[in-house]
Amino acid sequence: MAHKDKQRRRRDKNSYDEKEANEQQLQPTVYIANPPSMDGVADLSSLIHLEMNNVLHNVEYRFCKMARKSPYTSVSTILLAINPYERLPIYGQDVINEFHDGQKKGRLPTGRPHPYGVSARSYMRMIQRKCNQSVIVCGESGAGKTETTKLLMRYLAMTAPSSNMEQSIVEQQIIAASPILEAYGNAKTVLNNNSSRFGKFTKLLYDVPEKAREGRILGSYLETYLLEKSRVVFQANNERNYHIPYFLYHGVDKADHEKFGIVHPKEWVYANQGGPVEVPGINDVERYNELAESLKLMRIDGGIQDDLWNITCGIFNLGNVQFKKEGDGFASIEPKAQKFLDHVARLWGVDSKSVTERLTTSTMKVMKKNIVKKINHGEDALTNRDSIAKGIYENVFLYLCERINAELYQTDEEDIKSILFIGILDVFGFENFWINSLEQFCINFTNEKLQQFFNYHIIRSEQEEYIKESVFWKPLTVPDNLEYIEFVEDKDYGFYTLLDSACKAPQPDSEALMQELFKRHANRKCVKKITKPGSGNARGGPAKGSKKKSKGGAKFDGFEVRHFADLVAYDVSKFLIKNMEAVHPDTAKMLKKSKNVLVQEIGSAGPKGRKKKSVTAVFAGGIKTLMKNLHATEPYFVRCVNPNMQKSSTIWTESVVEHQLRCGGLVEALKVLKLGYPTRVPYSTLYDEYHGNVTNPLIKNMGPESFSTALLIAFDVNEDDYELGLTKIFFKPSKAAVLDAIMGQAGQPLSVAQNEKITKWVVKKRIKQMVGSLRAFLELRKRVRLTRAEARWRYAGRIAALLGGTVLNHLDIARKNIIERKKKEAALGMQAFFRGTYQRSKYLKRIDKVRKATKMVWICYRRYQDRIELQKWLDVKVEETRKREEERRKREAEEARQRAIEEERRKAAEAEAERKRKEAMAEEDRKNYEAKKKQEELERARAEEERQAKEREEEERKRLDDERKKAADAETQREQERKLKEEEERKHKEEDDARLEQERDAARKRIEQKSLTLQQEKKVAESEEREERKQKREKKIKSKRDKRRKAEDRRKDEEEEEYIKTNFSEMVQDSDEDEEQDSDYDSSGSDSADPVLSIAQQLKQFEKIAATGQLFLKYTGKRRRKPQDRIVKVSFDNKYKPKQISWGSGSRHIDF
Repeated sequence: MAHKDKQRRRRDKNSYDEKEANEQQLQPTVYIANPPSMDGVADLSSLIHLEMNNVLHNVEYRFCKMARKSPYTSVSTILLAINPYERLPIYGQDVINEFHDGQKKGRLPTGRPHPYGVSARSYMRMIQRKCNQSVIVCGESGAGKTETTKLLMRYLAMTAPSSNMEQSIVEQQIIAASPILEAYGNAKTVLNNNSSRFGKFTKLLYDVPEKAREGRILGSYLETYLLEKSRVVFQANNERNYHIPYFLYHGVDKADHEKFGIVHPKEWVYANQGGPVEVPGINDVERYNELAESLKLMRIDGGIQDDLWNITCGIFNLGNVQFKKEGDGFASIEPKAQKFLDHVARLWGVDSKSVTERLTTSTMKVMKKNIVKKINHGEDALTNRDSIAKGIYENVFLYLCERINAELYQTDEEDIKSILFIGILDVFGFENFWINSLEQFCINFTNEKLQQFFNYHIIRSEQEEYIKESVFWKPLTVPDNLEYIEFVEDKDYGFYTLLDSACKAPQPDSEALMQELFKRHANRKCVKKITKPGSGNARGGPAKGSKKKSKGGAKFDGFEVRHFADLVAYDVSKFLIKNMEAVHPDTAKMLKKSKNVLVQEIGSAGPKGRKKKSVTAVFAGGIKTLMKNLHATEPYFVRCVNPNMQKSSTIWTESVVEHQLRCGGLVEALKVLKLGYPTRVPYSTLYDEYHGNVTNPLIKNMGPESFSTALLIAFDVNEDDYELGLTKIFFKPSKAAVLDAIMGQAGQPLSVAQNEKITKWVVKKRIKQMVGSLRAFLELRKRVRLTRAEARWRYAGRIAALLGGTVLNHLDIARKNIIERKKKEAALGMQAFFRGTYQRSKYLKRIDKVRKATKMVWICYRRYQDRIELQKWLDVKVEETRKREEERRKREAEEARQRAIEEERRKAAEAEAERKRKEAMAEEDRKNYEAKKKQEELERARAEEERQAKEREEEERKRLDDERKKAADAETQREQERKLKEEEERKHKEEDDARLEQERDAARKRIEQKSLTLQQEKKVAESEEREERKQKREKKIKSKRDKRRKAEDRRKDEEEEEYIKTNFSEMVQDSDEDEEQDSDYDSSGSDSADPVLSIAQQLKQFEKIAATGQLFLKYTGKRRRKPQDRIVKVSFDNKYKPKQISWGSGSRHIDF
């Protein structure tokens, strides 16, 4: 089904351009107006003429011109909510009771479009159909989505059946969750004084047994998406930071301002950038008191609230910490800002030195070693400070969301299939500013997905249903923007995939991202590269003087996207930085050393033991889960509309409203719902609800289709108000109350009057059937007679025609045979003449060829005889020459043989000599190599001896000269002494040679020993390598077995948890983490998982830890089922003795 749907969406992917072209062709000044009596109708589908001008006129009439302002208008089941910008008397308890009474009776007040009515209808459908419901609140920023969502939840929480006090507390907690989330997640913007800067999907859980007529509320579950962290450190002009710093300043007792480090918001850098401090319509003191009471309902009271204020005020004091530049260019704390740094350290319970180190240094992990580097002065220092503030603020927000879920999401029911939910989605409105960044990209992508969901369920699904049920219908063009969604979500080269890949580069660069983006998506029409900001109906504008760009001015690097609502220009310069934002491990390590237990818990928030996901990876996973949840429900849509840009309760700007209606797809939806049948019910549903209580045999024996039609007669439903399909009854617009009235009386027997109506209808129907049968019989008889007469006439005419046709055919055949015979005889004569002529010509040519051939044969024979004679003469001469050559060859061969024998003998002798010479040289080389080092020593010894010998010879020469001068008779004596000297030298030389030979033998033995040792070591290494390979092979086999076993277990668990995975995805472990590893990245820094506080230090803080509450996990016994969060608290009396342990509200506690 999903695949077919995707194919259909592809066929309509260019419908946006068609829609835009059609809008340009509209002539708003020429249209047919509806009658004045229809001014201010509650349902737009009841209008006769549906041009945009009529729609705008009706909505404006209800908003501005009625005696009592009506900001709500319906489009069948769609609620159109105009932001009234004031508190109207239509939200009180009396209105809730009115809708609740109608809900009990099964008939809601007609002509009263209201958020309470949407909540009541979704509750009724959930009970009747046993199907999950969802209410999707959409609209641009400032349209009133947050307030509308609060009204929807307020009705459901205040009207839910309560059987005990515990349930009543749960309902109070559901209502109390909104003030907490608004304080930390809402802010004043240019368009809205209470704008949600995050998305949330709230599931209200009900226990609805199989045949129950009402459901018991169990709790709720909250999912949040993409908190706008940049607002913590920066606000645009005429905007505020989140509400919480202003609530604290006005709400906290003035005497405690010093305790919490609270100053006027204008003195906080993080709170004074937008200008306004107070907002019309928001009483900060009352909102603070409401926040404190709501926190108490969530078991966050007393000292825990003080700790929460400490963390929050510490964040805003951190913004006042400024830096100065040192001589080496690094940053240090400005002396004037030291007091704010001390405030931060005191409020967070850490040392000032630790905060200073975190602000001026950063730890990087390089080759598994932590390297501390100083932070440069300027942009780097400010960015580091702001990153700390944003990360801690986000953790505070997520901590509050987890506490809310831990209090409200406690499904202790044994039958999980009896749990149903109503989901209420409040997401960010579509945004188009002069400069848009990653937050706006994600926000607008979410709106694009929801717009696609709206188009499918309201327009496309309606058309498919009519065709399937064979209801008459003229198809309409469905607007779609599938190309943009594929551009973002493509798994291989989508925008999110390319962004995460760019973040993992050694040096992330936005220009490289842009190059890769347009390399992969150069042919997409929905995106193009631009060089200046501001596209479509962008709000805001360039700063003053920005048109005069300096020569060194920053270059705009971005792209433009064609959304369903508008053209938006995005600046990619900060995409990479914002996508990699996370709490630095140094910050987490610093907060773990805090004396404040809550600071420790918030500082350690986040995934442990694995890589952190990028912002877009987390966001995309959340949107995927959200759409999965929505597709598993029956949706209702509330379209919020902003009537003007001045936030006024009296101004109506038609162009603003028209743009929102067109962008929201309401015009197409109105056409479909007007021409179609927005309300339907299967035959089987009515049959199952009523058949058991019907006693009238006329009805009881009917099939589901006739039975359902009879019920409509019993309730006086006009035949023009519905259409019968193959399996369902389809009701026209504004007739949903009829079905509600019928379903409201399900299970009750029909009254006497209703039975009489059915009897009368059945009798009339059967009389009509009898009369119709008789008329059909007579008509059939007449047609049978005419058919028989026509058959007889056709038979007689066919025989005559056959006879005449046969005669004519025979004559024609005879004529053709005569002509054919004459043609054949003429052809035979012509053929005989041709053959004779051809044979004669062929014979003459053959004779001529034989004559020529005979002559040629005789010439060849004579030449052949001549060649034979010549051949004989040549043979004799050749034989004589051959004999002479044979004798000469034998003589030469004998001489050559003798020479070869002598040459072989000579070569053998030379080879033997060469072999012996090589062996001798090899042996000599080996000996020389072995004795190389010893020879050097011997050479040195010989040199010494030669020197000594030279000295002795010199002395001897001198002595001989002296003796030769003295006497000649000493010659004989000197000769004898010389001979003796030579004899001694010869003996010394022989001894040296013998010693050298011994040393050579010893060296040779050492080399042989070393070779043996090396061989043994090599054998040992090979043995170890074989053993290691064997172990690896065994480990791999074991790993494969484990994987197969785990796969089998996983398959069994998936089958067992299919229902939970489909309807309650938050209860199932995230199975996509392995597939999304490409979206993970390392947030460089030191490992912060090491424990900071010792056991003794933690024991000293035990009372504080127990009073703050600790997260415990209640396991469900299933492998892939997520354990449920339980915040366990211990309260103490004045004597510090434990008084109570609680793990939830109501009865979930034990008194000591």
